Amino acid sequence: MRVAGRLVTATAANLLVPVSGLIVSPFLSRELGPEGRGLFAALTLPIVVCGWLGTYGLQDALAFHVRQRRLSRRDAARVSMLAAVPLGLVAVLLLGVLGLFVFDRTAGERQQFMLLTLLAPVHLLTNLVIGALTGASDVGGVNLMKAVPAVLRTVLMVIACVAFDLSPFWSALLALTSTATGVLFGLPRLRRRAGPASCVETENGTAPVVPPGPARRAGAVDRPGPIPVRSLVRYALVCLPGVLAATSSARLDQVVGLPLLGARELGFYAVAVSVAELPTVVATAARTILMGGADAEGVTSVLWVARMALPAAAFGCAVLAAGAGLLVPRFFGVAFAPAVLPTVILCAATVVYTCVQVFSALLLAHGEPARSSAALVAGSLTGVLLLVVLAPSGAVGAALASLVGYVVAAGAAARSVRRLVVVPSLRAVTVPYAADLRLLCARLGWTRREPRHSPTEAQDTVGSRVPDSGRSEW
Repeated sequence: MRVAGRLVTATAANLLVPVSGLIVSPFLSRELGPEGRGLFAALTLPIVVCGWLGTYGLQDALAFHVRQRRLSRRDAARVSMLAAVPLGLVAVLLLGVLGLFVFDRTAGERQQFMLLTLLAPVHLLTNLVIGALTGASDVGGVNLMKAVPAVLRTVLMVIACVAFDLSPFWSALLALTSTATGVLFGLPRLRRRAGPASCVETENGTAPVVPPGPARRAGAVDRPGPIPVRSLVRYALVCLPGVLAATSSARLDQVVGLPLLGARELGFYAVAVSVAELPTVVATAARTILMGGADAEGVTSVLWVARMALPAAAFGCAVLAAGAGLLVPRFFGVAFAPAVLPTVILCAATVVYTCVQVFSALLLAHGEPARSSAALVAGSLTGVLLLVVLAPSGAVGAALASLVGYVVAAGAAARSVRRLVVVPSLRAVTVPYAADLRLLCARLGWTRREPRHSPTEAQDTVGSRVPDSGRSEW
């Protein structure tokens, strides 16, 4: 079951990011205190968010076009490097305007933030390269871009907290610089020519998978050709509302949290997020697999990834919510005890967020960016309005706003996913079948015999609107 291995490795690599946060956060929290921890979040998160938001949908557009073989890997690298220049300049300008309203000039916070904004173009390039590698189904490359910076950031931050008297600015500079190093590993890998076409098993042996569209006519998988600029721009513009909405739903509460919540409550909320976001690694890994295509594994394997993500995330969230009362004060200090309730609420929000990620990835991978954007915008608007209304409740109010916003986005996306021809029902992408669990137990060695094919293949395709596109390599 090749797709299961890819899901596990992608989850493990994504797990390093929140684990890094969990390791570093206690050191930072004790070093900076609640107010300093809140200021650290206010200095770093706008730049991290701009790294996602500033692509203006081009990251998803690159993933889709590379996935459909409309763009070669090398051309995707060229587009990423060329686009990072103007997009980076716009990002620095917008962040500078944001700094005028969020930070106090007399305390020197504004000047510090302006210096940190110069790292925004590198973060933009990193996300563009991740998008292209995702479309190329290069899970190893995506994992490398996430794992190496996470390990480097953890080592540098822990050593700095122990050896020096850190301020929020120097902590932010270390965190942002180490995160941006991922592009040094991903860009050379993307520029490398792709290997031979992937193969799929047939009754007579194996045969190469011939992708649709221009690559089929050209007879090559990664042959450089004209860059489809218009198609990239159109797809990116359709994705843009969804990118704006998804970013605001995930991080807007922390970006604007300093004036709305205050530094102390923002510090509590930042700690709650660092704990509750741990299970989101499953959603991120599933999104990477779903956006990368399934030419060699078939629709059945893709649906298996989708429906295994939700229970995995729910289990992790349940464990964290149950232990939050003990874990948060022990790891972050007694001063952060008020972060326990927001952590529990955000654990519930993470389960819903997993649904949003899976549904959005399915829509984007199958050429429905408008429906994905509409769902994300609906959830984002709900979350933003509730954030303003519930701001007097501090970190608890911000957590409730996130939860309700995710619920609205998940409901809107679910209606659109049901219309996809490759999805027979919502059950096929949310809840595992009994055969899925038996197959997983067999792969883990908990049973003696591993079934060659999952019975869910018949359940998923019988009565659905299209047959399975290929034999599952389970």
